[in-house]
Amino acid sequence: MHTSPGTDPDQSTTPRVVRWGRRGVRAAAYAIPGARVLLALKTALAVSLAWVVAQRMPGVAAEYPYYAPLGAISAMYPTVMGSVRTGLQTVAGLALGILLATGVLLVGSPNLVTVGLAVGIGTLLAGLRRLGAGAEYVPMAALFVLIVGGPDAEDYSIGYLVQMAVGVAIGLLVNVLVIPPLDFRTARLQLDRLQGVVADYLRDVARELESPGTTAGRDWDLRSQELSRLTAEVREAVEESAQSARGNPRVVLRPAARRTDPGYEPLKKLEQVVFHVRALADALRQIYDHETHRWTAAEPLTRRLAATVEDARACVQAWSDDEDVAEPAARVREALGKLYARPVDPADAEHRLVIAAAAELGRVVDVLDPQQQPRGSSRAAKRD
Repeated sequence: MHTSPGTDPDQSTTPRVVRWGRRGVRAAAYAIPGARVLLALKTALAVSLAWVVAQRMPGVAAEYPYYAPLGAISAMYPTVMGSVRTGLQTVAGLALGILLATGVLLVGSPNLVTVGLAVGIGTLLAGLRRLGAGAEYVPMAALFVLIVGGPDAEDYSIGYLVQMAVGVAIGLLVNVLVIPPLDFRTARLQLDRLQGVVADYLRDVARELESPGTTAGRDWDLRSQELSRLTAEVREAVEESAQSARGNPRVVLRPAARRTDPGYEPLKKLEQVVFHVRALADALRQIYDHETHRWTAAEPLTRRLAATVEDARACVQAWSDDEDVAEPAARVREALGKLYARPVDPADAEHRLVIAAAAELGRVVDVLDPQQQPRGSSRAAKRD
């Protein structure tokens, strides 16, 4: 490659390398959340402390310092109570595995049969749900005592258990004392996400009712299943949020944090809303011709229902934005009153399905605006 005098051949590539580096940092920031970075730093600190303490342990435990860092790693968990539970389960699993190996040694020396027997029984015991994260340590501890401990199984067992327990204790202390994790934000973001998905779903339903075929490319069955899957994900996020507050010193020392709802109340409403929205879609699916992309019910009915669905969407959106839901809820109830006022021919199955779909909208409104007693929807729901 030809270069002019005084020109650094690597100079032209430097900006490109810098850009690549910046992109990599940004990608990592999006892929790895801050809570995970904090957990990694705390784990590194706990392991380092455990290694220092382990080398200063008295007696036979000093001969096995490498197990303390392993214990510290096993105790590091995104939440305080999770760390306590995981740490205790780890020690319990180790103790059970050591007892198992001790029982096998009373029968005979380590050999092909006794080692296999110990691992087999340990694997069976690992199926105990109460052991949780400690389950995998039962057969592993039994195997290590029999093979690694060998003739010094007693000393090895003591050193193994003591050092692991010390590591677990150090991990717990680090997790509790160094910025104990408290995460309400993730649950709120997940709740906001599901609220938006429900509102979008209702908007598409309204468009399809108003103009059949508008959303023909969408698989409504899959979208209904997606609602169910997202609801499960949100519940998991809320559960994790609540767990992060249990036993957390930041909650104990901050009264405001104690009063913070991890998201159970809005989740309860959202789960009810999603249930009724899916029931709405199930009713509408029975009056939709998927081949011609047309409604089998009368057009005036579907258009009136479309406006009601749009008002219900506005109600969900207002609730999601922490705005007053009374106005859109009143519009839904007024529209439902007009739908219910029209006589239903028992032989008109399509009309009855439209009424059933409308009743689900009334139930959505009742969930989001329970202060106002519905004038017609509850009575109609009881008739259905």
